[in-house]
Amino acid sequence: MRYLVLACAVMVGCGKPEPVQDPLDYLRIGVDAHAEADAVIGDLRMHGFQIRRRIDEADFVAFDAVRGPDSTVRVVTSRGPSLSMQVPDARWPERLWVELASEPRPDFDRDGRHDVVVAIRERERTCLAWAQVDADGYVSEVFRPRVEWGESPCVIEIDASWPRLLLEVAVPDSPVPDARVQLPIKARARSWVLDDSPSASARWDHEVEHRRQALEEAEARADRPTARRLETELAWLDQLRKPQEPVLEATGDGEEAR
Repeated sequence: MRYLVLACAVMVGCGKPEPVQDPLDYLRIGVDAHAEADAVIGDLRMHGFQIRRRIDEADFVAFDAVRGPDSTVRVVTSRGPSLSMQVPDARWPERLWVELASEPRPDFDRDGRHDVVVAIRERERTCLAWAQVDADGYVSEVFRPRVEWGESPCVIEIDASWPRLLLEVAVPDSPVPDARVQLPIKARARSWVLDDSPSASARWDHEVEHRRQALEEAEARADRPTARRLETELAWLDQLRKPQEPVLEATGDGEEAR
């Protein structure tokens, strides 16, 4: 019996040692974004989709794909598929097509990861959706318009070099259809505000002057529907711009207002 125990001890001692587990293995979570994107693309191709454009960043992949009238945009991060937009979509019947917008792409938080901009084509316009991916693989909206600016917001342009954009909105409670204005917007601190920079002010002035001239022409040819739309747009531009104007402080000691 003593020899049997000794033999067993020798066999255990001569066996191949178990590999030491790397403690970092327990901290590695998520997936390889590029490998996961390849898998998603492979599945889409099996279902008849063609991949049009692909963007490979260090820790995420964005691409768009089409199949006849169907179109989709996907973003895959270390957390797997993190953003998916497709057409048709019953929730957004006005959308006709989605695709990745053309370069250059902005980098809103200057973290070295260029953001994802999706072009959403509607019947009369193309709107831009702006999203960013953080170091943890989360996708979030960069810009969200304020409800007080107007209805049916649509980002028309994004400045890739500076946090500012051009937003089109419908005039709320408009008495005429298709009354829309375009607003210059910029980032300030942690929010978005109406842009009051010199270049933006020049755009405001141009929008107002252009409509005033068009209003005179519409009135001259007795085109009342067009004239009423222009009047509505001018009134809304004036209402939005008023809070941006400096307000004189009342004084009670005889000093001039400042």
